[in-house]
Amino acid sequence: MDAVNISSEDRSSFGKGSARKLRAAGRIPAVVYRGGAAATHISIDPAELETAFRKTNNRNTLVAIEASGGKQVCLVKEVQRNPLSQAIVHVDFFEVDPAEDVRVEVNLVPVGTAMGVKMGGRLRTLRRTVDVVCKPADIPAKINADVSEVEVGRFYKLSNVTPPAGASFPYSYDFNLYTVVGKRVEA
Repeated sequence: MDAVNISSEDRSSFGKGSARKLRAAGRIPAVVYRGGAAATHISIDPAELETAFRKTNNRNTLVAIEASGGKQVCLVKEVQRNPLSQAIVHVDFFEVDPAEDVRVEVNLVPVGTAMGVKMGGRLRTLRRTVDVVCKPADIPAKINADVSEVEVGRFYKLSNVTPPAGASFPYSYDFNLYTVVGKRVEA
């Protein structure tokens, strides 16, 4: 997966007042951090970030932040939004090392028509996402789950899903992802 480039500026003033001034100027405050290292405080253009995520439509998009200290490849850890306008207020980035594994949450997508659905049942989703451990370059956009063999009253489990190339599931237990519920019969 290629990283999306976003330009940034270092910031030296902190607090509520300086953050308001940044937002009034059309920029938002952001922080880049990595475990054990000092955080880097920057400001970015929110339109650049929203455009990048609209193009990729993937919450695990790698972002290359160009700052005065060089280029840092990051994942978006948290986005804070205004509750009324939904405008981005603050962003936390987590710097990743291309050689180290990361744990990310990836969307599950059911593929096919379940046998139970063909018989009049309804596919019920129990989990929409699963965690995946992989290198940053191997992060999948989604994981397809072939539910075509699921019958009414049966479950589709995590053990039925093949992890994408270069990735693995970090769970030590098996759990249900989908089920087909049948029509209720009057007594």
